[in-house]
Formats: sequence, structure tokens, C-alpha cells
Amino acid sequence: MKKIIIFLLFAFSLLNADITQYFPKLDGRVIDQANLLSPAVKKDIDLILQTEEEKTSNQIVVVILNSLNGYTIEEYSYQLGRFWGIGQKDKNNGVLLVVSMEERKIRIEVGYGLEGVLTDKIAHEIINYTIKPNFKANQYELGILKAVNEIIASIKGEYVAKAKNNDFNGAINALVPLGFFALIFLSMIANTISRKVKSQFLYKVTKSSISSSFFAFFTFIMSQIFTTYNLFAALIMFIVIFVFNFITSKNVDFDKLSKISYSNSSRNSGGFGGFGSSSSSSGGFGGFSGGGGSFGGGGASGGW
Repeated sequence: MKKIIIFLLFAFSLLNADITQYFPKLDGRVIDQANLLSPAVKKDIDLILQTEEEKTSNQIVVVILNSLNGYTIEEYSYQLGRFWGIGQKDKNNGVLLVVSMEERKIRIEVGYGLEGVLTDKIAHEIINYTIKPNFKANQYELGILKAVNEIIASIKGEYVAKAKNNDFNGAINALVPLGFFALIFLSMIANTISRKVKSQFLYKVTKSSISSSFFAFFTFIMSQIFTTYNLFAALIMFIVIFVFNFITSKNVDFDKLSKISYSNSSRNSGGFGGFGSSSSSSGGFGGFSGGGGSFGGGGASGGW
């Protein structure tokens, strides 16, 4: 799903703008437009990446930008990797670690050839459990240095997963959608009961809950694709839709409602409009340049 979205963004951008005008020059393995790294740390990271390339031919480039100039970090990183041709042409073994300071966004873009070892899951963990905490503590150099080492470890098959955090997130990702679906069905049952007991308050609560739960479920699924704040976004959507529907709901004539058939009432109740119805590469400093590798949208994104 993520790859399809990134591909569509890529195709759309080709019709509307030349994003390459915003690409920095590839003059080394560490591109730091924001001067975030000290010369000593930048040199250390460059040496680590050079050693990795000499041993394995894997090309890893760290890119620190001032701004994405209006593009999403997924689109920018994907096209940057293809434009530079990071990785070997016959292996597509390139990796970009992209940081944009203005938008506070992070992306690990993975070439075709390394998607099997540096998976989206591992890239997500590196961003959220290594880079993000260090960036929040203003330890930018430490966050990038650790991330580079973990990227290399994953490529070698030596990466150690953050099991505790991952298990927790996995449980959240599985239980939250089920919880919203359960709430929808329970609200439908309670809505029927409210008609029998003729409770205006219960009727308005259950009516609002059906539509807000649906929107919250949809928001949770979509936020898994675009952001890491899945549960937070879903809860905000639930609260907003629920409050809106509850306030705008009018009292209902239960006697009149009871005469309507069940099928018609299921179509006309609820707050969701009838819920239930129907490449090229540039040369470089010290002889460094991309090897002609390609990217297909693999990787993960985050922010701090």
C-alpha cells in the first residue's frame, strides 16, 4: 500500500514540478545542509560508511536538509535516491537516511536489493526507538550515529529488534481496530434498546458513537501509513465526530420511530450519511558518486 502511494506521488510530481532543483549536490556520504554535525562526527560517520561500502559494496548516504520545500519526505527521499543512483546498479543496495530540520521529519529510504534485510519494520524501529528519542533530547549527532550503526547491523543480519516496544505496538495495532468495530456493534444494539426504553440521551449517545467509531477506525488505518501517531489520531477523530453528532442530534419521536421497519430504521439512523448503506547521478568529492542503484519506496518515516 505504501509503495503504491509513493509511486502515485512520484508520477504526479513529474507532471507538475521539477523536484530535482531542490536536491543538494552529492559531494560525499554525509550531506549536511543544516550544519547539524560537528566536523569530527561528520568525519567519523563518513569513515564508517566508506568502510561499509568497501567491505560490502552497500552505499549508505546521510542527508540532513534545511527544508523539503513543500514535498513530503517520502516523495523527496524516493526521488533523491533514484536521481543520485545510490547503490550498485546490479544490486540496488543503497540506503538514504534523510532528516529535514524545518519539518522535523525523518526517513530511511531502502533500495530494492536491501528491502529483504532492512525491512520496513526495522526501519520503523530505528527511527522511533533510536533516532526520535535522541532528537527529542537534542542529541542529534548521537541519534544519527546510532542509526547508521543499526542500519549497517540490519544489513549484516545482526540487528537486534526492540522486542518489548514492538510487541506493545503490535498489540495496539491489532486491538484498536477490533475495539472500534466492537463499539460500532455494541452501539447499534444499545441504539435499539434506547428506542424501547425511549431514552433520548442513550439514543443520541449510541447514534453518535456509531459514526464516530467508524471515522476513528478509518483514521487509525490511514495514520499507520502516514504517521506514527495512530492511536492519538484515531481518538481525536472519535471525540470530534462524537461531540459534533451529539450536539447536533435532535430529539426523536420514539412512538413514530417504532412504527418504521427495522430495515428502514437501520438505513436512516446513525450519523454517517446513512451508515450501513449501500537516473542519473551527480559526480562527487573524493571520487564518490552513486553506482546506479534504484529504489521502490521501501523504508519508513517518522518525526520528532
